[in-house]
Amino acid sequence: MNMTERMVLLRSLPFFGALPEARLSNLARGASVTAYAPGSLIASEGQSAEAFHLVASGRVKLYKSVPDGREQTLYVLGAGEPFCMCFLVESDNFPVFASALTEARVLSFPLPGLIEAARRDPEILFDLLRLMCSRLKETMVMVESLALHDLPGRLACFLLHEAERSGSGDTARLTLSQRELSKIVGATPEAVSRALKRLGEAGLVNVQGREVKLLDRPGLLSAAGKDPDKQ
Repeated sequence: MNMTERMVLLRSLPFFGALPEARLSNLARGASVTAYAPGSLIASEGQSAEAFHLVASGRVKLYKSVPDGREQTLYVLGAGEPFCMCFLVESDNFPVFASALTEARVLSFPLPGLIEAARRDPEILFDLLRLMCSRLKETMVMVESLALHDLPGRLACFLLHEAERSGSGDTARLTLSQRELSKIVGATPEAVSRALKRLGEAGLVNVQGREVKLLDRPGLLSAAGKDPDKQ
C-alpha cells in the first residue's frame, strides 16, 4: 500500500478525516502495513498494546479463547474498521485475540503519534468515543442474545445485524464460513445449519448460497426477542 492509498483510506474515516493534510500525512507515513494469511494471528490476549490498528483490506475477527480450545467471536471487522482503540486513552494489554479470517492487510500506527494528534485535535477523541460506544452497544446486544435466546433467536439477531450492516435491510450476506458463524452465535456448525433450516421452514428466510433473504422481518424480530412495533 503506497502513501496515496494510505491517505485515501485514512481520509475516509470520521476520526481521521478532519485532520489537516500535513498531520494526516505524518500519520500515514508513520504507519506500517502487514499482510496476513487466513488464520494468521495478529495480536494475542495479554500482549502489550503498542499500536492502534486499522483493517486496510480483508476481514479480521476479535475473539476470546478458553484452554479447551473453544472460541467466542466478538467482532468481525472489515476494511476501514479500527481495533485496539482503547489504548489511546488507557495503556494496557490487549484484552482479546485478533486473527485474519481472509487474506488481510493491517495498518498499524504507533500510539505516541496518535496520542499527540488527539491532543492537538480533541475532536478525534469524540469520534473515537462514539465508535467505542457503538462497539459497547453491539457487545451488550450479543451478550443478551447469547444469554436469553435459543439458537434460532441468536441466529435471527445475527441475520438482522448483517442485513443492516450491508445497507440492504432485507439481505444478509454470509461472508463467513459456517464454522466461524457458529463461533459468533455459540453453537456447533451442525446446529447452525439446522437452525437456518428451521427459520426457512417457518417462512422467515430464504437461503440462497451465501445470501439469506429476510422474508419476514417482523417474524425475525420476534424470534430475536425484539418488539417489531418499536423497530
